[in-house]
Parts: sequence; C-alpha cells; structure tokens
Amino acid sequence: METNKIRAYLGFCIRSGKIVYGVDGIAEHRKKAHLVMADGDLSENSLKALCKERERFGCPMIVTQKGLLGELLCKPAVKAVAIREKNLALAIISAAEGNPQFNFYSGGNN
Repeated sequence: METNKIRAYLGFCIRSGKIVYGVDGIAEHRKKAHLVMADGDLSENSLKALCKERERFGCPMIVTQKGLLGELLCKPAVKAVAIREKNLALAIISAAEGNPQFNFYSGGNN
C-alpha cells in the first residue's frame, strides 16, 4: 500500500522535473537535493559514490529492495535518483518509514 503512495510521489517528481537519474547524474548535479534513493542492486562502488553525494547534499538516503526503485519509477534500468523537491522528499520519507522494503542509510556498513 505504501509503495503505491511512493510510486505516486515519484511520478509527481518526474512530471515536475524535480528528479535526477543515476549516480553520475547526481554527482554532476549542483543544486540542492533533499533525498537520495538507491536500489538494492547498486554495486558497492556506486553506493560509496552515492554516499559521498548524500553527505554533500546533507540529506537522507533510502536503499530499496533489489529491483524496487526501477519498478516504482517504471524504468527498470534506473538504480539511483535524487529528489529535488523538499515536500515530495518529506512525503516519500514518511511513507517509507516502517516499511521493510525501504532501508534508511545512516552511514557505516548497513
């Protein structure tokens, strides 16, 4: 049920142009991001690079179950996104809290 809400919020981000795709796209992005999302399939090196970007933006990061991020975006090849809209980022965070399909990354080895 909560994944439907998150799918809708991500759709709003796409339609409003407030989303950045891919680890490289996020690294090149210069404006503020309020949330970084990564798929569980993401390689270890890409995850490390994404963690650096998360620290640069000073925002939370959510790691989804394998394949879930691409499914939510209806773009199976996408493994990482950054959300640029603050209110949509907060809505995604609140919908993801307590859902076992979404893990909040806090740094370290989790």
